Amino acid sequence: MQWDIRKFLPFESHFLEIEGHRLHYFDESPPGRVRDEAIILLHGNPTWSFYYRKLIARLKDSFRVVAPDYIGCGLSDHPVGVHFRAADRVRHLRILLKHLGLKSFSLVMHDWGGPLGSSLAVENISAVRKLVYLNTTLTETDGLPGIIRLAASPLVGRVLTKYSMQFLKMMVVFGVSRRLSREVRQGYFHPYRTSSRRGAIWDFVADVPFSNDHPSYAAMLSMAEKLPCLRNVPVLIIWGLKDPCFHREMLSQVAGHFPQAKVLEIPEASHLVLEDAAEKVCEAIFEFFSKNEAAVVDDNVKSRRWRVVKDADAENSPAQGGLFGSFVKNARLFAEQDALIIPCFDKGGLVSRFIGLQSASEDTLTYRHVSFASLFSLVNKYQRGMTELGLRAGDRVLMLVPPGVDFLACAYAVMGRGALPVLVDPGIGLENMLKCVTDSAPQALIGTAKAQLLRFFKPGLFRKLKFSLCTAGISPGCMALSVLKKFAAAPLTDVEVQARQGILVAYTSGATGTPKGVVFTREMVEEQLRIFRDVFGIQAGEKDLPLLPAFSLFGLALGVCTVCPPLDPARPLDVDPSRVIRVIQELAVAYSFGSPTLWGKIAEYAVCREVVLSSLRKVFMAGCAVPDVVIERVRRAAPRAGVYTPYGATEVLPVTLGDVSELMQYELKPALSGEMGTPVGRPVAGLEVKIIRPILQGLGEKREVSELPARHIGEILAKGVNVSPLYLNRPDATKAAKLQEVGGFWHRLGDVGYLDENGMLYYCGRLSHVVHCRGRVYYSVPVERIFDKHPKVRRSALVELYQGKDVGVVVEPFPQFWPDGEEARNNFIEELRTLARSNPLTASIDKFFFHPSFPVDARHNAKIFREQLGAWASGAA
Repeated sequence: MQWDIRKFLPFESHFLEIEGHRLHYFDESPPGRVRDEAIILLHGNPTWSFYYRKLIARLKDSFRVVAPDYIGCGLSDHPVGVHFRAADRVRHLRILLKHLGLKSFSLVMHDWGGPLGSSLAVENISAVRKLVYLNTTLTETDGLPGIIRLAASPLVGRVLTKYSMQFLKMMVVFGVSRRLSREVRQGYFHPYRTSSRRGAIWDFVADVPFSNDHPSYAAMLSMAEKLPCLRNVPVLIIWGLKDPCFHREMLSQVAGHFPQAKVLEIPEASHLVLEDAAEKVCEAIFEFFSKNEAAVVDDNVKSRRWRVVKDADAENSPAQGGLFGSFVKNARLFAEQDALIIPCFDKGGLVSRFIGLQSASEDTLTYRHVSFASLFSLVNKYQRGMTELGLRAGDRVLMLVPPGVDFLACAYAVMGRGALPVLVDPGIGLENMLKCVTDSAPQALIGTAKAQLLRFFKPGLFRKLKFSLCTAGISPGCMALSVLKKFAAAPLTDVEVQARQGILVAYTSGATGTPKGVVFTREMVEEQLRIFRDVFGIQAGEKDLPLLPAFSLFGLALGVCTVCPPLDPARPLDVDPSRVIRVIQELAVAYSFGSPTLWGKIAEYAVCREVVLSSLRKVFMAGCAVPDVVIERVRRAAPRAGVYTPYGATEVLPVTLGDVSELMQYELKPALSGEMGTPVGRPVAGLEVKIIRPILQGLGEKREVSELPARHIGEILAKGVNVSPLYLNRPDATKAAKLQEVGGFWHRLGDVGYLDENGMLYYCGRLSHVVHCRGRVYYSVPVERIFDKHPKVRRSALVELYQGKDVGVVVEPFPQFWPDGEEARNNFIEELRTLARSNPLTASIDKFFFHPSFPVDARHNAKIFREQLGAWASGAA
């Protein structure tokens, strides 16, 4: 039996040709109604304007109502081999509005209609009258269930959405709470009877931006950043609470964008809320549009007040005895207060997660609280146990332990015996890890069962081992760390003599060369603790979320409670920002330190959902130059926080502390040669910085170095108590990095930059990334900031080509701007060449390359391996 379309849609069809394809729409209005205002009904996927048939009938006698079908959907053309993304469909809607001659409009949006309509609205704010959302999502794609993610996978997704009717059938079965009639089901199926007509269904699913490298992610983020502009617009949100995809938590998130919204929850309805509760929904929408009301905006935002606990012994130096001595003092001073809080997420059942009964945002979250007294007790047990196993002052203990109680307790226990914890970044890679083990020649190993495998595959590197402790799992030939908990918890009275060479070894990331073990001395650590307390303003009794685990050692030594971040330190970029944000909000975290990449991801998520991290007082971002867009998003996500961009290195922590508020008002000054570096603040009190002519040959030779005048680019040197004096077992590296002089030494940071007349330091990149070519010198940061301003460029990298014979720039475009095809590639390159010619610093650069994803370091996920890119580009040319 043929389906009778006129029975359900007794409205006149209209068509508009857009870019060679016909877009179908209904346009109904009462006689005499003003034609320059309308209510636009935007459907989702895999529906079409049929979904709004009852709403059109209810509104058309009082309002002008327009219900379009996106191209590829409903009664519009279904072109084969043509694919549209969200930005394309928004453009089509703009064309339709112009064709309709509308001066103002309202929107009713369902499913995909939500983000499309919202994107249209934020571009036409003055023309928007009212907004209605029906079971949709705006930026909450991470909350979508596993079935949607499965449908977005290329192979299974195409089968579900295009090559079969399964996606459509699932919608009319699971998307309603009561069975639809056969004719209504046929109505939803009518435009999509063959696979050639279902291409748009797959396109919509494939266009869900589940990650920030998706081509449509930038459009979603842009829309999200502009959503606050709609807070003066009346909004009605209607939600079927039985929706397996757009669940109650997603309702909360969507409503969070619009504090002025009226919300109608319908417990008995599902995703197709207009099918399950047509009369209730239609009447609510009719009443909403019939009232001449203004938005009610609630400006009384309640914010958490942070608790300030003053250190009763603040007048004393915080570090008489280095990290361990400071920890002991605070363990006694704040015995019953939290030293450590560990978030524990429970994902629930895999089946329920997959079918949508439980989302990521609904994970059960509990916290494990460890007091200073409990942690100190565990430290004492571990000290006694390790002493029994043979640990002595000066021994080096390789610690491959995940962040948490055992990491902190073991590190302090080792330091308490005068031994040296050796810390290595878990994401450093196997080759570099083996180099670190070779250098450190450890006398003990504490690590997970996986880490213990190193002993079996490279036994020659562990000949000096006195003992090995396994923190998690079972490993042959080593003792479980838990065995040490049988020892007494009383503090030891026979404190070992501290090793002269230091109290801690932390390996560099290896991002700019072979990783080296930086030796932290007692004097160095005490000065760093003073800087963190007096200059950074870190106060005892607060909560800190360090996205780099080693910083928790310093926090506890200052009496600060450490909140363990919910991330894998070996793969930090896989962090789920929703979890970090939830922890910050629930625990009222005051401080956080992390790389610009990590904080950029967290801030993006917060901005997309208009989440305000009101408890944060200070956010520190370091590891590379911090992009302006990241700074702006962090300031927006944490409006009460001071945002700081410290500059330094593992060997010199910190060199400067850049206050973003000050830097934004500061009159920046380029180098006299024209380069503009990135301002990173003035040197911290007690540290000296000077700029010298770069030392390109004769490394380590004893030589006179003269300081360059202000605004001359040169090599950056630092001198102070918080500077490490040596590398572990690397006399050659120590000699090359330390320029000796009477009364001390200057450390070569390996960076280039300049100081202005006011003492502001400007960073211009790594010394090893300076390119000498064509009779001039190119510095990475000043050159790259020119190309990074191109709207299609995510980031760029200055590279040396053909072993110094030429210079080029490698560009990583935003995904949506990747040049497909020779013509697009040539056009993009010409745009870059035009940009290069506009500045004398880059006018001679004419070689450009496109790379999909730059190789970066594991620790910060931001330091670019330019040498690798240069070798790749030289081979690709």
